[in-house]
Amino acid sequence: GKLGNYALSNPDGTLTVTQKTLTITASARSKTYGDAVTFAGNEFTSTGLINSDAISGVTLSSTGAAPAATVAGSTYPILITAATGNGLDNYTISYVNNVLTVNRKALTITAENKEKFLGTANPTLTVAYTGFVNGETASVFTAPVSINTTAATNSPLGDYPITAGGAAAANYTIVYVNGVLKIKPGAPTSVSLVAATLLENSPTGTIAGNLSSTSDDPGATFTYSLVSGPGDTDNALFAISGSSVSTAAVLDYETKPVYSILVRSTTQYGFSLDKTITINLTDVNEVPTLAAVANQTICYTRVSQNVSLTGISAGPETNQNVGLTVSSNNAGLFDALSITGNGAARNLVYQLRSGAVGTATVTVTVKDNGGTANGGLDTYSRTFLITVNALPVLGISSDKGIEISKGAVVALNATGAASYNWAADASILSGNGTATLQVRPNKTTTYTVTGANASGCVETKSITITVLEDYMLISGTNILTPNGDGKNDFLVIRNIDMYPNNEIKIYDLAGRVVYSKKAYDNTWGGTFNGSPLAKGTYYYIIDFGDGKLKKKGFVSIVRD
Repeated sequence: GKLGNYALSNPDGTLTVTQKTLTITASARSKTYGDAVTFAGNEFTSTGLINSDAISGVTLSSTGAAPAATVAGSTYPILITAATGNGLDNYTISYVNNVLTVNRKALTITAENKEKFLGTANPTLTVAYTGFVNGETASVFTAPVSINTTAATNSPLGDYPITAGGAAAANYTIVYVNGVLKIKPGAPTSVSLVAATLLENSPTGTIAGNLSSTSDDPGATFTYSLVSGPGDTDNALFAISGSSVSTAAVLDYETKPVYSILVRSTTQYGFSLDKTITINLTDVNEVPTLAAVANQTICYTRVSQNVSLTGISAGPETNQNVGLTVSSNNAGLFDALSITGNGAARNLVYQLRSGAVGTATVTVTVKDNGGTANGGLDTYSRTFLITVNALPVLGISSDKGIEISKGAVVALNATGAASYNWAADASILSGNGTATLQVRPNKTTTYTVTGANASGCVETKSITITVLEDYMLISGTNILTPNGDGKNDFLVIRNIDMYPNNEIKIYDLAGRVVYSKKAYDNTWGGTFNGSPLAKGTYYYIIDFGDGKLKKKGFVSIVRD
């Protein structure tokens, strides 16, 4: 082309490459108070890199990177230096610092939940902290936390807010979380009796046990009382003093073994719980029974004797059996001594040893099968006396022996007793009730006397008087003076009454019968047909019957 007009000269030139401007800017950072910032070296931006040149890292530092860096010191510079990489020699590097911002740490202050019992003072209100760093506590607050609740000592049951507020701290943003104060009933939750062994028939005032209560309120104290209501069946039989339950009466197991009382447990704040308490009575074997036995006084006899035993039982226990035994302190008095029969009435049977007299203490023992546990009594004894008095030893004697002529008067004399009673007989003349009996038997007769000694013991004794019909005692008076003076006015034939079948005939000296009479009764007064006979001697013949003796005699009538 047109270059043909030129002479071309192509000398070499020089190309000067100057460093390109490279700007490396540290990235701005922020953190929360208490956090540490660690720089990785890639927290930057750059302007000016070309081609395939690259920055592999830079050195970054900041005084705000430490956890203790405060919000008050923010912001903190981030220094950037010492970039490394590929092709960086071709650049003039300009470093641009940036800032590290420290933000407040979130601190949560939570009012802690609380509980209290109705009627009690509010508990100490507290808070919990979440978010403190660097080992810090509430001491870093520049204004303290205030904690409040709307509940008061006498507030009713329910949930009441607990609020916190008012705190200030340089490095923290404070968030508050409310709590709850729950007011709970402080009433007893249980009432129980630690029972003591309560024996039946224990005296009034015996401890039946001790009461205790529980409550959710650990500071609760309790008082106890008996109250009316379901379960109060036996309140009148018990009393409460402090926490002790005691008897107010003597209790009998057989009447009632289990008792029910209604107890009220009341806290110091007036909250109460009623509880039915069961009290068990422990059975004690009660003493068996036997009615008193009267002392026995008897007179010696070989006939078996019975003594009634009554009131026999095991006591109030109806399901027990009893046995009886008998003993004596004078075994020589008895040939036999035993108890017979069953049930509540039995017999003590004894037979005296031959000839034995004296006194024995007899013991009858009742034993049941209830045992002696808990101080029970299974035996009971009664004693009584058996006194055996001797019988009187009687004797009877006759002043005329045991054979007499008919018509004789006999004196029977009894001995050996303090009093006497003779069996009735028509021949007794006198002396019944005395030791000496006058008798005039007309036939052979046995006389029996019952004698009693000072002990009242009696014995009988008999004597037989044989009467001889020998007419030995038939005799007449020889003088008859019928003048009415009461002396010798009649012819008296002694003992003629013993021979009632007699016939008398009286003769004068001429042999004439002047008087005759069957069953003569001593009434002839010296008369003939009602007229007085002349004085003189008269003869009589007494005829006692066919084949029997005739008795003769005379009588002289004497007249003034």
